[in-house]
Amino acid sequence: METSPAKRESDNAQPGGNSQARQRFSLEVFGEIVLLLLVGGFFIYLFIQSLQWPLGSALMPWITVSIGFPFWLYRLLVLFVRAGDAPGQIMDIGFRTGGDPTGERARFFQICFFIVGLYLAIWLFGFHIALPVGMLLYLRVYGQVSWWWSFGVALLFLALIIGVYDRLLGATWHEPPVLVLLNSFF
Repeated sequence: METSPAKRESDNAQPGGNSQARQRFSLEVFGEIVLLLLVGGFFIYLFIQSLQWPLGSALMPWITVSIGFPFWLYRLLVLFVRAGDAPGQIMDIGFRTGGDPTGERARFFQICFFIVGLYLAIWLFGFHIALPVGMLLYLRVYGQVSWWWSFGVALLFLALIIGVYDRLLGATWHEPPVLVLLNSFF
């Protein structure tokens, strides 16, 4: 049975008629505010800590903050300007919840394991090896791109790391344990 628009409006006008939408909206806005506060706090921390670093190492955080802060400020302003608008999905994360809980859980764990694996690979092998290999595997496995394209993008990514971060910015990198171990043998 279909309800008339007047009936739907009167239901929404009654106390508690649209409380679920209001609660969802306020939780979404609250969650985004918390996320924005965390990112803003990270920007402040990153900038203050980098003031004590050598110029070559401090350039990357300064560039990150100078590029990211205007986007952060814009998102914060948009959030407060649109706070009274009708509720909606804040961000499209690529898949909807509720349709296939098993598939959603599997995708969540795939994403988490990929990120944790990338962090471990960066620590063990260093940025110059882990990031291009991680990009190659990501494109090949998740993007289902051919080996040639995956390898080409990984090489371009390595060229970006060497060209921008090593040559242009002179970034300081950590010493990966695997390379330290290999250097001890030779």
